Amino acid sequence: MYISKKLKVAVAVLALVSALGVAGCGSDTKPSNVASSAATQQKVENVKVKVGYPPSLCQAPLIMAYEKGFYKEAGLDAEMVKIDGAHANESIGSGQIDTMQTLITKTIHPWQNGLPVKATTGTHFGCVRTVVRPDSGINDVKDLKGKKIGVAGLADTGAVVLQRALKLAGVGVTPGNMEVEFVVVERNSLPEALKSGQVDAIAMTDPVGYIAQKEYGFKAVLDTATTKGWDTEYCCALVISDKFINENKAAARALTEAVQKGCVYVKEHPEETAKLLVEKKYFNGKPEDFVELLKSYNYSPSVQGGYDAIKASVKDLGEIGLVDQTDPKGFADAEYVFFDGMPDAPGK
Repeated sequence: MYISKKLKVAVAVLALVSALGVAGCGSDTKPSNVASSAATQQKVENVKVKVGYPPSLCQAPLIMAYEKGFYKEAGLDAEMVKIDGAHANESIGSGQIDTMQTLITKTIHPWQNGLPVKATTGTHFGCVRTVVRPDSGINDVKDLKGKKIGVAGLADTGAVVLQRALKLAGVGVTPGNMEVEFVVVERNSLPEALKSGQVDAIAMTDPVGYIAQKEYGFKAVLDTATTKGWDTEYCCALVISDKFINENKAAARALTEAVQKGCVYVKEHPEETAKLLVEKKYFNGKPEDFVELLKSYNYSPSVQGGYDAIKASVKDLGEIGLVDQTDPKGFADAEYVFFDGMPDAPGK
């Protein structure tokens, strides 16, 4: 049901600041965590790795890397572990899994709080959208000024990404100049809240966003898979536990390259991927719907792209006032591992 408590602007910002926490500062030097060639080029043989995946379609590359044998080819003995997306960080932090794909914006706060993982490659674009009723007269993000926006939570990825977009569009989203109002709505009730007019727009991650746009006829004013500027920033990255990286850097590199191959495979074979995901019961749904989404996510992995996306996210969050962070590069350096000699992406 629609949650009646309406979050006024100052309260919304303060709550987001609290939820996202305070980031530590780094240096302006070259990343210190560049794994050396000697460490990353050792032979990898039958190294066990637990690959976590929540029930989200954008996890397809990790699954296809398993199904197509890319982990095995890389010398890894992979076990696929289904996890609860709401507790994914706890799963990797506790050692239940060694690796997973995560939304970059969503991971800034856990990193600040000491989540013991490092990102190693960007995986794809998309996943987040803001939609409105087609008769609303709202045609762009800047038109949301003065409007009520439904979100699943103040620190939800949809809310934070939209705040970044509003800032870039010149709409006030700082504590002293908030020009929109956020209203918290239970995630699955967001489409109905928009349809009924209780809010003017809803910001959310897929698949709720995709379903809302398709089934209710809503239109997107922000889609990070297609909106100019956002379509070149990675939404998701592969993260690997510090423990796994420290114990076997060569295996961590091999794991990263296997997932990159999984990304490329999904991009080149979306129909086959969608069919396999349903037939092997990784996800429930219609393969034809999955194909459309998989194509929109543009699985073009990039090591540098993932790193750049962390910097961009931290920079915007700092300027908005959601984190006390003046050194996005230092933050990215601390939370990223570059494997010396590894190409940016397969074939490059």
